Amino acid sequence: MLIGLAVMVIFAIAASIYGLGRESAQVDVMEQNQEAGDAADQASSVFERCIDGGGVFDFATGQCRGR
Repeated sequence: MLIGLAVMVIFAIAASIYGLGRESAQVDVMEQNQEAGDAADQASSVFERCIDGGGVFDFATGQCRGR
């Protein structure tokens, strides 16, 4: 019976560690997604400002030409 209890405690500790690792990975992915979304919004904003200002956006250089 003592061995069974020890196995259950070990299993509970392992499950807890696994859960903490999963949560950490999910937080990392969510942060990376937020950063990617912010970068995409910034790039879109630069492109739109260029076009709205009468320029031509050069995708090769990432710069606005002709303003």
